[in-house]
Amino acid sequence: MDAQDEIKEQGEQAIIPAVEKTVEFYGDNIPAAQVDDDVYVPIRPLATFLGVDARGQQQRASRDPVLRDGMREVLMTGADGRQRGLLCLRLDMLPGWLFGITTAKLDADLQDKLNRYRAEAFRVLWNAFKNDIMPAVQQPADVTPAELILAQAQAIARLAQQQVDFERGLAEAQSKHQTMADYMRGFVKDTKQGLHDHDQRISALELRVASEPTAEPTISEQQAAEIALAVKNVGILLTGVKGSNSYGQVYGELYRRYGVGAYRELKLKDYEAARKWLKDWHEELIDKLGEDGIG
Repeated sequence: MDAQDEIKEQGEQAIIPAVEKTVEFYGDNIPAAQVDDDVYVPIRPLATFLGVDARGQQQRASRDPVLRDGMREVLMTGADGRQRGLLCLRLDMLPGWLFGITTAKLDADLQDKLNRYRAEAFRVLWNAFKNDIMPAVQQPADVTPAELILAQAQAIARLAQQQVDFERGLAEAQSKHQTMADYMRGFVKDTKQGLHDHDQRISALELRVASEPTAEPTISEQQAAEIALAVKNVGILLTGVKGSNSYGQVYGELYRRYGVGAYRELKLKDYEAARKWLKDWHEELIDKLGEDGIG
């Protein structure tokens, strides 16, 4: 289910805008719409202009609690004259979404374009609508200069508070993304090192027991490779659940359960049972990861 389907499932109806405009921005024609005193911009065309995956960017925005609060489905008119419900982001949330786009995989020209969007897109889009949302106020004849100054000061204070709230939300979102990135880098590094250490231990163990005779036929090389792959698949998911390297635990359980010192010594008669046991364990971990929201 994508982000737009989730919004529909929650019972939210597509909003009919009061005004639609196409705003030219360095050669990109950005569609935008006014709903009450807010401006909404569809995510999909912006993602296309910036060369990033639209569906992935919609899902990323829907997972962020700050950005999700500013997402709505808005009816907008396409080039063919037909109206379609597009997943849109409120304009004041646009900078937060732009700064969450990863630049590492973008070409240099697209990185420059993204930086231009980050620096100027909000101001250009807001200028296109501000006169409709905040028309010039003519001073009534019975309003004194002091009352007019007070009204202007109150309006400025409201705008300032909105900006403070936005900047606070943006800072929290950036901190959250940085924390997650640091965690994932550490997790990948630890997992790679754990795999390397584990493979070395397994190789040493197999060398020690390879010459020992077995009373019963053992599995073939191809069957041993299948068992090793199944163990690794379970180990990867188990590592995600426990947060630490779990390959040794899987091999240890295999050795204990079937009374062997290395997976290549698994008896042929136990091959199918071992393969089914590892498959069932793998499926159980997939279900657990889905329930916990990991992965």
